Amino acid sequence: MPIVSRRSVLIAGLGGVAALAGAGAAYGLVEADVLPGRYRLAPYLGKCGEMPPLPKVAPGAVEQAEFRSPAGGTARVVLGYPAAVTKGLPVVVMLHGSDGDARTPFDTYGVQYHLADAVRRGAPPFAVAAIDDWADAEWRPSPVITRNLLPFLRDHGLSTTRIGLLGWSIGGRGALLLASAVGPGRVAAVAAASPALSEADVTALGRTLGGVPASLTCGRDDAFAPPTRDLLARLRAAHRADVTGGIHPGCHDAAFRRRMLPDQVVFLGRHLSRV
Repeated sequence: MPIVSRRSVLIAGLGGVAALAGAGAAYGLVEADVLPGRYRLAPYLGKCGEMPPLPKVAPGAVEQAEFRSPAGGTARVVLGYPAAVTKGLPVVVMLHGSDGDARTPFDTYGVQYHLADAVRRGAPPFAVAAIDDWADAEWRPSPVITRNLLPFLRDHGLSTTRIGLLGWSIGGRGALLLASAVGPGRVAAVAAASPALSEADVTALGRTLGGVPASLTCGRDDAFAPPTRDLLARLRAAHRADVTGGIHPGCHDAAFRRRMLPDQVVFLGRHLSRV
């Protein structure tokens, strides 16, 4: 049986300590974004948080409808209301993420519950509307929103003189781009959670979005936190409209976005009431 010297044991022990120290240093670099991997590690480190429960309130009415699309087919729209009143309300158009559809705001985020709860607590009422396939091939807002969806909503008895916009992930980016393109004359307010922004988006929106009240939120452990923080700073520096939101604990997931939804519903209702 080979004899292990005290010196070799000491060297092995020091090697183990060095390995642990190296691992700790590497983790610190990941957390500081010097090394990649922070956002992939976050769920395993318990940084994302649980999906919050829905408000304990009777949800508003939800209905599904269709209209003729420019391509000649039909486009699905899902509408939500805060209570029995379904006519004459201002409306918020909601843009789903890349793996969602018109049902996602209702089935995943429970917007009908949050809307009913906000109105119960005294927020001004409004309707919400989501549409399938709102984006073009480059994930920019399609003309179908302004050319077809808004006239459909007006014919459905909703007020579309000035609208609100709400989006999640790539839909958050879409909501911000659409608000910028249409402008404050038509958009009363825009809200985006976890917006999938590029540096080019931030530069452009920082110049063009300043006149529209905006609520921007992103998880601290979300790869889109830096551009969201940058855009918030630019919009606040412009001093042209109400800007709220920030970077909060959480990840790029539905749990974070549902946590942000109550405040964003109140924000949108407040500005829509001034229409």
